Amino acid sequence: MKEVHKHKNDETRKCANTNRASNVSNLGETNMNIVQNNALTFHNTTFSYMEMAGHIWLTATEVGEALGYADDKAIHRLFRKHADEFTVNMTGVVKVTTPGGMQDSRVFSLRGAHLMGMFARTTKAKEFRRWVLDILDREVSQGNVNPAFDFDMAAHNARAINIHLRAIKEMWRGGLADGLKLIGYKDCGNISERLADMTFFTAPLESSLSKYEKKGKIH
Repeated sequence: MKEVHKHKNDETRKCANTNRASNVSNLGETNMNIVQNNALTFHNTTFSYMEMAGHIWLTATEVGEALGYADDKAIHRLFRKHADEFTVNMTGVVKVTTPGGMQDSRVFSLRGAHLMGMFARTTKAKEFRRWVLDILDREVSQGNVNPAFDFDMAAHNARAINIHLRAIKEMWRGGLADGLKLIGYKDCGNISERLADMTFFTAPLESSLSKYEKKGKIH
């Protein structure tokens, strides 16, 4: 397995595939190609990204920086909290050569980075999510992502919808329903029923798409 270089400004770091997979993803058999970093900049964060299996991957450290986390460990804590939400196509671990020797480095695909933005509660999270979606749109327009039915994208979108839905339900139960009742709003019961109905449809949709996204087909 050949060694790969990531470029950021004038610094070069060497990356190789890891034989030890994380509990979420295994990138051990993925070929990595050199990608020139000439476009992926979000505010003051310039990503030293890499390409694996035709997809762009970002380091967890830089995703955390872009999201506004001052503590480098915060992004890893956030990931561990929601690790079961990620698929093998969204995150993994690679070996990176540093001045201190070879180290494991977690990376996220664009969809994985977007999902991290969904879980983040920083002031930059919303803008970061939009930025990632713009990059994904660009990849589709350039033919790097299949615009036909994509199980990975469909599963990711269903997952994102459910995350938003859970957040809305938490706000509803956390005082929004009571507040609307206090001002005399009469459709609180209707909203509650619609939230329940949405969950009834979206939860199994996410589960089914996640189950079949590796196969790329239903039948």
